[in-house]
Order: sequence, then structure tokens, then C-alpha cells
Amino acid sequence: MKTKQFFLTITISIIIGFLAGNIFGLIIGLKINQHNGNQTTIETTLVLERLKEQSFLVTRSVITDEEVTINIDQGSAWSNFWWGHEITANGQIQTDIGIDLDKIESSDIQVNDTDKEIIISFPEPVVYNSSLKGDIEVTTQSGILKKLLASDANEDYNLALNELSSQAENTILNNQDLFDESTLETIEILQYIFNDTGYTIKEK
Repeated sequence: MKTKQFFLTITISIIIGFLAGNIFGLIIGLKINQHNGNQTTIETTLVLERLKEQSFLVTRSVITDEEVTINIDQGSAWSNFWWGHEITANGQIQTDIGIDLDKIESSDIQVNDTDKEIIISFPEPVVYNSSLKGDIEVTTQSGILKKLLASDANEDYNLALNELSSQAENTILNNQDLFDESTLETIEILQYIFNDTGYTIKEK
């Protein structure tokens, strides 16, 4: 009876020891895997996927006050007397600028695992979109027949909006500092997006 109890005690001890060893090994394994995970290098394909997810990255929106005069000349003073048309408009236009990350290819990306750097060759910043903020004030002066027979407030509004937007975009395009800053702001935004990797974003 004592012999049976002795063997039973040994058997239980072996089982407990085996389970404890497995649990301890599992804990150590998880810690090692976690440590190794922190040392994992990032692949170019992963960088490219994250960039493509952002598509066009708007870095700055600039609001400008614009005023335009559109003169629809009929070719002579007599024709203008009857059919001439002039539109004056003013309003605030928001212009968005940024970088189209969708244009980046894998060849534009260099991963430096030693220094933990992601080096990217960025496309040139461009104007993405322009939109009206608030209302447009539109006034018109028309020839007699134009006013009586061919007056179109919607057409005047659309012409004014297009001209205001075009002028606002030209204003932005003439400010190179905004585009230089756009690239720097892109790097700052991407640094936040890739912060979990431990890598630093740099421009090639």
C-alpha cells in the first residue's frame, strides 16, 4: 500500500513538473518572441502599402481673398453697347496642396535597417483642389439686349467661381515656399504614421 502511494506520489510530481516546465518554457518563449519582434526589420512592400493607403496627402490648406473682373468683349463699342457683358466678383477660396503618395513606387523607397531609416523620393507637391469658402458677391454690367434677352445669373456665378478658383491656384503656385514646406510637412505626418516601426522618415 505504501509502495503504491509512493509511486503515485512520484507520478503526480513528474506530471506537475512537466506542466510547470512547459508553462515556464512558454513564458520564456513569449518573452523571446516579443524581444525579437521589437528587432524585426521593416520591408519595402509594407512601407509602400502604408503610403498607398494615404493616397493624396493634403499638407496645407490656404485661404485667400480673391477678386476678379471678367470682361466679355464683343469686339466693338457698338456691339458692346448691345451685347457687352462684364462680371465683377469677390470671395474666399480655399486651396489645398500636398503630395500624391500614390505615385511612389518601390524603387523610390530605401530602407536602412542599420540606422533605422526609411528614405523616400517624394513626388513634387501640387495643388490638389480649390473650393469656395462662404459666398461669392457677383455684380454685372450688361448691354441692353444682353440684359433683356440673354441674362443668365447661374452662368455668371459659374464663370465667377471658375475665375476666382483659377486665380487662387495661381497665387499659390507663385509661392514656392509653400511647396517646399509641403514636403517637410509630409515627412512629419509620415513619421507619425510609421512611429510604431521605430524607423525615421527621411527624404532621398
